[in-house]
Amino acid sequence: MSWNALGEMLFLLVSAVSVAAVLERFRVSSIVGYLLGGMLVGPGVLGLVGSSADVARFDVMTELGVSLLLFTIGLEITPAKLKLFGARGGLLGAAQVISTVSIVMTMFLVMRTPQLSTAFAVGCMVTLSSTAVVMRILADRTELDAPHGRDAMSILLVQDLAVVPMLIIIELLGNPTDTAEQGTKMQSSGTVAMLVGIVALLIFAVYILPRILGSNVFRRNRDFPVILALATALAAAWVSHAIGLSAELGAFVAGIILARTDFARQMRADVAVLKSVFLTLFFASVGLLADVEWILRDWHWIQVIVLCFVGISIKAMIIAAIIIFSGGRIRTAVRTAMVIAQIGEFSFVVGGVALSRGLLSENGFQMLVSATLLSLLATPFLIRISEDAGAFVERTLQRFGMQIAPFSRQEKEARFNGHVVVAGFGPAGQEAANTVRVAGLEVVVVDLNPSLVSKARTEGIHAEIGNSAQREILEHLDLGSACAMIVTVPDPASVIGTVEQARVIAPDLLIVARSRYKRITEAIERAGADHVLAEEEVIGTVLGSTVAAAHAPESTIAEEGTGAGEHALDDHS
Repeated sequence: MSWNALGEMLFLLVSAVSVAAVLERFRVSSIVGYLLGGMLVGPGVLGLVGSSADVARFDVMTELGVSLLLFTIGLEITPAKLKLFGARGGLLGAAQVISTVSIVMTMFLVMRTPQLSTAFAVGCMVTLSSTAVVMRILADRTELDAPHGRDAMSILLVQDLAVVPMLIIIELLGNPTDTAEQGTKMQSSGTVAMLVGIVALLIFAVYILPRILGSNVFRRNRDFPVILALATALAAAWVSHAIGLSAELGAFVAGIILARTDFARQMRADVAVLKSVFLTLFFASVGLLADVEWILRDWHWIQVIVLCFVGISIKAMIIAAIIIFSGGRIRTAVRTAMVIAQIGEFSFVVGGVALSRGLLSENGFQMLVSATLLSLLATPFLIRISEDAGAFVERTLQRFGMQIAPFSRQEKEARFNGHVVVAGFGPAGQEAANTVRVAGLEVVVVDLNPSLVSKARTEGIHAEIGNSAQREILEHLDLGSACAMIVTVPDPASVIGTVEQARVIAPDLLIVARSRYKRITEAIERAGADHVLAEEEVIGTVLGSTVAAAHAPESTIAEEGTGAGEHALDDHS
């Protein structure tokens, strides 16, 4: 890659972030800003970045971005999460994917193309919604745990899982260069190679990776696990590309496999920053694909609007019908349908593979890409009006005499409530946890040391492997619903980072922290801790009290010993 290309990439990132920052002031999703930023500086508008001939120079970077996104989403697909949504959530998602693909395929076979493979690729593109956009907006609106949020996340989870078979089928259906016989032979060998790669990755993830991450060397140096996580994702993407499949598929499969290990959440937190950079570049690069001149030529813009409207309407009706038939309330069904009715970012991945395999023409790909961009731009508005729309539909049906059953399902509650989070399970953390448990409070432990986490679990304490200084780890422990947090991590920087992140998540939380040295006590207090106990002072107080108790008169001990202890506690408050 030349320095000019690097400069254009930097300018693209800055432009995307600038537009996103402006839109954030108007409460518009930053992802929409990334898309618009790419469109604005791209060859379709100002032409400041690339041209219609060399947009391909960004292909590798965009593939890396979406590969990391798929890898981190794969890390989230854990057995625990699958159980959380239950059988109903799985059935909702499966019904949505199968129904949407089938209906869209049928429509395209009847109206547009006689090729089954092309219709299947289009059906897959329309079926997939935007996990990144929906999760971001629902999280900002604190609606992830609402009934419509749960149903939406259930369907999105199944859609993410469906990406793997979709890509495999499209890879096998397409044959860009060779004859049919040669293509079948190559596809078969590619499938065998992929299966061998998956088995090798399974062995690495289950037997080798936990031992590497659990070693003392990797626990001491925080750089090593980050590099290992990134290397795992990129290696899986590279191997998948090398055997003739898409890089995104390999990274996603790697994430799903590694999700079964205890280090999954920590790995996701480790690559979160890098993922954000590549994801921004991905959406901005997608904006470059928008050929505004093509859209305005020959009334293509009307076709794009119609395709976008039809796609959103079909998905919304399918999703609403599925939820209603499964026993959900009409208002919830309408809200869920509007939340995930858009065509998502993974459609670009599916469409790109379909284009490279000869299943889509350039015009067809541009049409679908343009419709997808338009649907993503409309998503924040659709989510914003979904509550009123759901209430309106329900009231209208009631006026026509339809009986609306009261909503009976409970909203998702946090796994923990009123608990105490203990960061660090060394000797100090173990004593703190035992004391809190004696008081009748539930304890949740987080520590980077796998052996300490195993020790906590054997004692009946819920424990997770993770870095407490990372916000995502604390959110996973339901810190917002905790009653207190005890920070016993010995490293000063980690203590300060943990307290800062905890205070952001829970402004009113009681935070008690350990300070190894008196000189950093003030820094921990500024970070947001309510009480900081400096080991130097506390040990000195205890040592002095021990000597005083052994040699001072009993009356002095009774009068002064207690007072000294109280003053010591007051000093550390």
